[in-house]
Amino acid sequence: MLNTQTAPSPATEHEEYIWMQQLQEPEQIKYQLTAWQMHPAPETAILQQSIQNLLSNHPDLNTRYEFTDDGDLYKYPDTDWTACLHHEQTDSDSVAGLLTTLAQLQWQPESMPPFLADIISTSTGVTLAFRLHPVLSQSFTTEELCEEIMADYTKLSHSTRPPELIPINLDGLNTMAQAHANSAISDLILTEFRNTLAEPDMSADDDFFDFGGHSLLATRVIGNLQNNHGVKLTFNDFFKSPTARALAAVARQEQAPANTTEAQPDEQAPLTLAQDFLWQAYRAFNFSPIYNLPFAVEFQQPINEEALHQAFQDLIIRHVGLRTLFRSDGKQTIQYTVPVAELKQYHWFWPSSDSTGATLASEAAYQFDLTRELPLRIRLLKAHNGNIILSFLVHHMVIDEWSLNTIMADLNTAYAARLQGKAPEWPNSVPSIHEFARQQRLHGIDPQHFEYWRSRLQGAVTGLNLKTAVPATSNSAPQVEWLQLSFDHTFHQQISAFARAHHASIFSVFYTAIASVLQKEGDLQEIVIGTSASGRTDPNYFDTVGYFTTMVAHRIHFSPQQTFDSLLAATSQQINESMEYADIPINYIQKAIGIPDNQGLMFDVYIHIHSGNALNGELNTPQGTVSYRQILPERNESMFGLHFEIMENLINNQPSLNMIITYQAHRFPSALVQRIAAEIQQLLLQLAAQAVIKAGR
Repeated sequence: MLNTQTAPSPATEHEEYIWMQQLQEPEQIKYQLTAWQMHPAPETAILQQSIQNLLSNHPDLNTRYEFTDDGDLYKYPDTDWTACLHHEQTDSDSVAGLLTTLAQLQWQPESMPPFLADIISTSTGVTLAFRLHPVLSQSFTTEELCEEIMADYTKLSHSTRPPELIPINLDGLNTMAQAHANSAISDLILTEFRNTLAEPDMSADDDFFDFGGHSLLATRVIGNLQNNHGVKLTFNDFFKSPTARALAAVARQEQAPANTTEAQPDEQAPLTLAQDFLWQAYRAFNFSPIYNLPFAVEFQQPINEEALHQAFQDLIIRHVGLRTLFRSDGKQTIQYTVPVAELKQYHWFWPSSDSTGATLASEAAYQFDLTRELPLRIRLLKAHNGNIILSFLVHHMVIDEWSLNTIMADLNTAYAARLQGKAPEWPNSVPSIHEFARQQRLHGIDPQHFEYWRSRLQGAVTGLNLKTAVPATSNSAPQVEWLQLSFDHTFHQQISAFARAHHASIFSVFYTAIASVLQKEGDLQEIVIGTSASGRTDPNYFDTVGYFTTMVAHRIHFSPQQTFDSLLAATSQQINESMEYADIPINYIQKAIGIPDNQGLMFDVYIHIHSGNALNGELNTPQGTVSYRQILPERNESMFGLHFEIMENLINNQPSLNMIITYQAHRFPSALVQRIAAEIQQLLLQLAAQAVIKAGR
């Protein structure tokens, strides 16, 4: 919290320019570090007083910058001088490493001052270090600040002259200290790799993606490193340098954030920003089943239905989001927790003996009343071959793709325990999404993240205009169709090799292939494509079940004679860079760029991937494993003109891919979509073949 006695003032044009540059290229716009050895050693108490006097004389040195809801950048002076001045006591051998750490710290405009002074005391002397951010370069220089401090020190200490300031060659220090820092960071990254991938024998030179890593797991690694160790990495870093040793060389060291998550009673909470957007859309569709998620799997071996019932009950108790009700007074919607003691009042599980006449289709079409019933329905059905089918219907308000992976992993743990007559022993407790909602409402929208999207999407061409598409009208009768493309294990190996060779993900390759085909089909200059982002910017909530996902919109520009490789590089860079900012709901961004709510989403095309599809897997039992396979649901509703779902499956330890294309046939005729699908498939097969040719050279 700022300690301010001065009203905020608008930032200057220079400050606005540097603030924007800092937002777009934080690695390039850094504090400028200067350091001196002081001889003779000064009296540190007097030196601190001189620096404090400097800060009092120049409030801009201790200011914060915040982006207002009106789109203006303001600066707020802080009267707490301790944020700018730090006194460290260490040994002489550690000074180089400490200076290196200071040089790597990135500026956070809303919470950190643009000027920092560090006094480093050792048994042999005192080092003085200044960090001045370029946002102040038109107002101050390091030399002027140093002269003012030394003049004040001379006056306060009644000396005839100030201590001599001997400049320290930071280039020489950094080379030596950076090697030690990189080794330590490499060890931290390797530990995260091993824990996340359950691969204890990984080495610092092993590729994260060769051991089963994917984008969701990379999110977990990035979050844990930053939250626990202050080590900052980006998605682009991961795909360009996917080993622990290589990542250490590009990592930035920051101060680890303080853990401010405090558990509070879960009786009620506001909606998260993502939930609020979804609730508004849900209400616009008259609370229809459009946001039902009808998951279904077929067990390949017999199961114990009662143990499965108990296991799901364990999950409902563990994950508060699964026992949540929603109530709205027209102005505000609140989510309420159903106490564990009251769960018996709710009917949510049906064994196969109670499922006569029920089908997956009838379950998928069920219309929830989220004000009165739990947001999930578990029903067991008997297949014609005698196998048991699990229908797991859950409402999108309480779950996202990341949550599904968590649920299936926890179901495995709980089912194995219940088969032995025991309650599951969870490795950790998980905070609820209700806690996240309260924290998010407390802190509000991140202005830097908001501006990132607003500046990129302002003026973008919305929707999708293809030559043979039918213009959307309010009178168009909705008609939804879907088709599927399948790719075998060999293709998965080949396209993975192609992606790695281009420092990209499988998702980016598919995404770029889709964009490329649509560009040729419509002779497009640009296109806005929507995709999903995890929305889990706080690692504390990685194991929380809830709806965190945000829709993000990427603006893809095309140019004449652009090669696929160059389009892939630009697309990958944009997607990976944007994930750090993907906590802003799309409705806030669309409002800021002038798109009215009644116009709907700015994109017609939506692409996302299910990495490590959790609906193909195994349950562990004392007698062995019970395999289960996903049953794809019928698709008869779609928010998007063209919706591309990429499924990455692991069946019998063989990875494969398939892509489901759901489309609004009243706007995009089936013949058009079938042609687009064939062109995408042909392009992907050509890319896979390139990897084979390159490997054979």
